[in-house]
Amino acid sequence: MSETIQSKLGEYLYLAMGDCAGQKVVMGIGYTYEYADKKARQFEEASKGLVKYLDISVIKTGDKVKCRTLKRIG
Repeated sequence: MSETIQSKLGEYLYLAMGDCAGQKVVMGIGYTYEYADKKARQFEEASKGLVKYLDISVIKTGDKVKCRTLKRIG
């Protein structure tokens, strides 16, 4: 993984974002980048191409606005 945020577990939430018919949707949520990425890949596979995995939004727990966007792994 090339991009990481060093933090305590639970300090940030990682939201894997995708595109579904032009609408941005959440595909997976995790306390770690790797878990959100894993769930988004499973979602993309299960959707049979209807949902495309884009990136991961990083949100500090308790905030309403993302603080950073990370590229998807691979």
